Amino acid sequence: MLKIDIENLLIVKKGTRLQPLTYGIPKPLLPVGGRPVIEYVIDNLKKCNSIKKIYIGISHMRDALEHYFNHVDYGIEIELVRTLGWETAGDLKTIVIEKEISEPAFIAYGDNITKLDSENMCNFHKKNNKMGTVALFEVPLEDVSRFGVADLDGNIVKNFVEKPTQAQAKSNKANAGYYIIEPEALEDLELKKIKVEESLFPKLVKKQELAGYVCKLPYWLDIGTIESYRKANKMMEGIIPPSGSK
Repeated sequence: MLKIDIENLLIVKKGTRLQPLTYGIPKPLLPVGGRPVIEYVIDNLKKCNSIKKIYIGISHMRDALEHYFNHVDYGIEIELVRTLGWETAGDLKTIVIEKEISEPAFIAYGDNITKLDSENMCNFHKKNNKMGTVALFEVPLEDVSRFGVADLDGNIVKNFVEKPTQAQAKSNKANAGYYIIEPEALEDLELKKIKVEESLFPKLVKKQELAGYVCKLPYWLDIGTIESYRKANKMMEGIIPPSGSK
């Protein structure tokens, strides 16, 4: 199932809820703790030795991102791919078609900050031999409505609910925004405005082909809104303890 090379597909969102901050700066280049947001994600992905190249899907301010990546060296090949901003599934399908992706894909969202052992996740995916793997981490029950939540039977996801109420949630294992998807499953992605969690995940769950990689994260920060962006900066600068820290 898992081949030597893994294609990495990193999805970048426009950042409408971060306006006016994103009027002049692309969301992935917003600074958090003195570093662009996207740098934290790339650092995580580079830990997986099987990842040789990163494709970054962008639908907004392409010129600014091209200028940035032309002047930095992350020690791994990076290519920008124009997408239409069609949610995560639609944009992933665009990259898969345009770049003719035929290897397993390690998928990450470009607006979350954490420390993830991607090499260990790759090994977990290979061992479980499933069509997909989603990284999960435990959150307080009162926070489950902010996340997609998975209910596991061993390592297999038997139920996945997007942003459930506390009463609806059958577990507190939340989606960390990192996936590994086999090429056969990538073919099932739809070229329309829909999320991966709403289109592909239900199909994999029904077939018992989605594994849950439960990991302990030192922190997990979202920068989807101005409020959460400011909070993330305070956490990374040490002003307040990071979420999930002990």
